[in-house]
Amino acid sequence: MKKITLLLVLILVLAITAPVLAHERRTTDDGLQLIFGWWSEPAISGEPNGPEIYISMAAEEGEHEEEEEHEEGDSHGDASSMVTDAELQVEVSFGDQSITLDLRPAWNDPGHYVADMMPMLPGDYTFRVFGTAGGVEIDEVFSSADGQFSSVEPASDVQFPIAPPSNLELMLMIESLQAQIDELRAALAE
Repeated sequence: MKKITLLLVLILVLAITAPVLAHERRTTDDGLQLIFGWWSEPAISGEPNGPEIYISMAAEEGEHEEEEEHEEGDSHGDASSMVTDAELQVEVSFGDQSITLDLRPAWNDPGHYVADMMPMLPGDYTFRVFGTAGGVEIDEVFSSADGQFSSVEPASDVQFPIAPPSNLELMLMIESLQAQIDELRAALAE
């Protein structure tokens, strides 16, 4: 019975921490620890998702060894070190397109900030997080191309038993049909 309980606890811990382990972790020169990624990993095109960031005060010099020992199981830091006064935005870029979103505090999770979006195309997304946190100016760039968190995967990778046409494929079909309709109208008008 003990083994089953231990196994269930281990599975629960891995389920809770796994999404954060697929995030990029960095410490700023001003002593903030940032953990950034998608709030749902892997990111799938056409599915609700968005960027998330955890912000805490970085460990003091003497605390680094202890932090490294516990890093794998640590999802985002000690609650007392979490930064709860951040006012941040994130500029999301894909190719030559971009959008700026507000990062809002996640409900009942101090130091955790999220934004909602639906990445529509598979590929690499770049995020510029800017604003203030803990009285410190932040202007950091994160990219899924660096491999610290997932690029957006095509929905067809997980659709079963068939993969319907993507939104892009449907849009191209509609444009082609519209061009044919315009040609037929022009021919009828002659």
